[in-house]
Amino acid sequence: MTIPTAHASELRTPLCDLLGIRYPIVQAGMAGSSTPDLVAAVSNAGGLGILGAALMTPDKVREAIRAIKARTNRPFGVNFQFAPPEVGPHSVREVQKFLDSFRRELGLPLAVESLPPAPAEWNDQVGVALQERVPVLSIGLGDPGPLTHAAHDAGVLVMVMVSTVEEAARVANGGADIVVAQGAEAGGHRSTFELGPGGEVPLVGTLALVPQVVDAVSVPVLAAGGIMDGRGLVAALALGAAGALLGTRFLAAPEGGVPAGYQRRLLEATEVDAVVTNVYTGRPARGVRNRFMETYTGAGAPTLPWPLQRMAAADIYAAARARDDPDYYLLLAGQGLRLFKRIQPAAEIVQEIADEAISVLRKLRDLH
Repeated sequence: MTIPTAHASELRTPLCDLLGIRYPIVQAGMAGSSTPDLVAAVSNAGGLGILGAALMTPDKVREAIRAIKARTNRPFGVNFQFAPPEVGPHSVREVQKFLDSFRRELGLPLAVESLPPAPAEWNDQVGVALQERVPVLSIGLGDPGPLTHAAHDAGVLVMVMVSTVEEAARVANGGADIVVAQGAEAGGHRSTFELGPGGEVPLVGTLALVPQVVDAVSVPVLAAGGIMDGRGLVAALALGAAGALLGTRFLAAPEGGVPAGYQRRLLEATEVDAVVTNVYTGRPARGVRNRFMETYTGAGAPTLPWPLQRMAAADIYAAARARDDPDYYLLLAGQGLRLFKRIQPAAEIVQEIADEAISVLRKLRDLH
């Protein structure tokens, strides 16, 4: 069956009006997998593309923002991670000793006891985004607090990802313009502000979380977690959300520069393969099982607190990604993996989701 091309008015929500976008479809800011080309392609197709800038230096943030502006005149966002450094009981030497087993397998030099230089402070990165007056500032893993007012002074909208109703109310009361309700099914880091004892995080499913967040705040809410197609978008709208944020689906877009091995694993994996672990960065994140995760978890080896774990293993991840060896780096992804069916351009993904959502809405109307 040929799905009719979507009429934008049939999917128009308050989010579309606020952001000036055609469809209520937002691409998640995936650090390392959301390039200027991907962001611009999504925005040009009628959605909102978001650059994952958490691992960039301030100079690289500026360069990427200007590259996006050169590719599109449509709204876009830039995402940063606000989780503060954490403390833990294990030593760098102890963890590096275990990580050396992976270095031997990859033929890398064994580690010294120290760590590589720390990444740029998020306030320096965000300062660049505000100077560049990006349309949307996207925040994960924390409360932007007073920064929200600074963003508004610069004419920038603020979008914050949350994992509980309490977090949603907190950021909405603080002035956030858009709240992203991240269900447990979502890939990537759990966007929890403060970890519980032992590093626990809430895992409230999208179906339960979204309507409770919608009822708790007066700003537009995006649903995130397990949404891969037009059916998921319609479900989000039915729960009261003003749109959907998708990450895993856009890993299929060649514009994102995702290694072929990563994409192949996603095509092969199922919903039970995407699990939450802290072995990659020291903070809970959902990704697809691979040798690194299974070996680390099976050995019960110690991990460093966020963000030291990611720093300690940075050489392993970089080498494996450069070789396109998906056994040794982060394969962040959500649980909707059986819906990850093929590699396709970002614009085609946006239009396909919109067309399918329109088809579903029309079928539902025909039931009455």
